[in-house]
Amino acid sequence: MGARTIAVCLIGLTVSALFVPGSERAAQASGAGGPTSSGKVELQSVKYPDLTRAIRGHRGKVVVVDIWGDFCVPCKEAFPHLVKLHNEHAREGLVCISVAVDDDRTPGILAFLTKQNATFPNYWLDERPEIWQDRWNINGPPAVFVFDRLGRRAGRFDHNDPNKQYTQADIHRLVVELLRAPAP
Repeated sequence: MGARTIAVCLIGLTVSALFVPGSERAAQASGAGGPTSSGKVELQSVKYPDLTRAIRGHRGKVVVVDIWGDFCVPCKEAFPHLVKLHNEHAREGLVCISVAVDDDRTPGILAFLTKQNATFPNYWLDERPEIWQDRWNINGPPAVFVFDRLGRRAGRFDHNDPNKQYTQADIHRLVVELLRAPAP
């Protein structure tokens, strides 16, 4: 076995250790899956109630929740816009949260988030699709929800209605408007 093969095996073991439920690494994620002080990209497995608590935990900030899947090409094409939004406005009080809704917590999710440098809170929603689709009233990803500083939903961007399409510019405009609004 060559050095390259050993290195690949070690990387595989390291990555798979990240996906053990209840692992120490998941427990260490600051902000329940958010960025660490070192700016590492992390992914935390959550159930729907945990996710809603995490979103509510950012009251006082504008929150953008991006529902995506590793299987969803349009989601992955739009994701760099979420990273850019975060990079441009986090200091102004914006929190971006990504929620992967894949059936399984595959290594591809974390690999994609790492490649995108998604240093904000990243979650994998460990729920059956019927649960999150029903609770969010969406057919599937991509979907983006924007919450104001009081935690109220200020915007919803999805493809449920083919006559009501949105662009990343629409999301950006709403976020900037909410960030500029007087603090409550």
